[in-house]
Amino acid sequence: MKMHSYSFYNGHLSETERRLQALDHPSTASKAPAYQYPPAGHTPVAGEKGPEASEKPDLARLREDLAIELTSPIGNITYPKNLTWSNYTDFLFCPTLCYELEYPRTDGIVWSELGYKVLATFGVIFLLTITSEEFILPVMIESASRLETVDSFSETGLILAEAISMLLFPFMVTFLLVFLVIFEYVLGAFAEITCKSLFPSHQFSRFANNPTGFADRHFYSDWWNSVDWLEFSREWNIPVHHFFRRHVYSASRPHIGRPMATLITFLISAIGHEIVMACITKKIRGYGFLAQMSQLPIVMLQRTKWVSERRVLNNVCFWCSMILGLSMMCSLYVLC
Repeated sequence: MKMHSYSFYNGHLSETERRLQALDHPSTASKAPAYQYPPAGHTPVAGEKGPEASEKPDLARLREDLAIELTSPIGNITYPKNLTWSNYTDFLFCPTLCYELEYPRTDGIVWSELGYKVLATFGVIFLLTITSEEFILPVMIESASRLETVDSFSETGLILAEAISMLLFPFMVTFLLVFLVIFEYVLGAFAEITCKSLFPSHQFSRFANNPTGFADRHFYSDWWNSVDWLEFSREWNIPVHHFFRRHVYSASRPHIGRPMATLITFLISAIGHEIVMACITKKIRGYGFLAQMSQLPIVMLQRTKWVSERRVLNNVCFWCSMILGLSMMCSLYVLC
């Protein structure tokens, strides 16, 4: 994902620079409006003009738009001066999947904060090891051995149901610990190491009033209050959400419309999750793919007028499906 973002964004800047140079000969240059690459984390608001809605600019305005696109919002780097090994290495370590010419910086590393996050990372990994060895592996091993001795479908279903019920709590704990170690400690540690404020660049003016930079390390939102799966997908993994919104949804929406862009985004995400599960379990089963794609009709139902007004009920249903779904998916991949 990082390589895709890096190469495509710099490819966009290369095309923008070529168009700017071509304006030295206005008679043969393209007068199409400058395409503004969606900033990471930018959510269009009502009434905001996108590239497809821009009026045809005059030559001076077009030059200005192209020049602005080649310069970072902070103003310290202009393409192609960003094409250096130091800039590339910095992006590799930066806890974001969306490349920008320049990121806002904090004043320096807070070593106490970094040390705390490193220690917490190893502590959570220890808890994950204990949880898996004491509460998950024994159930999986016993269920797998029992499945080898049964022939009927009903007995197989009973063993699977028993395994799923016994793993409801351990898998939920595992999910929360994995979420904690990745989004709170590991990404937080890399943000501290790279001195990244990680404000979206178009919101840099807000950063000026917050020199510590800690408040904007926005790797997740309050996904536990989600009332449907689209809201959960936006809020539980902000870096991946920004990547898909910028490089999949925003790139495809002008060509195929909003509904199809949403479908394509979900489809690519589902395929990616299935590949991850295939690498972990060494099995291609498609359970995760089908489960994720089934979220779209469920979301359509939840957003009907009668259902959408019952936010508490929707949140309860979200948590029930989350708790059951984690155990069921993992059990199916391992045992079937």
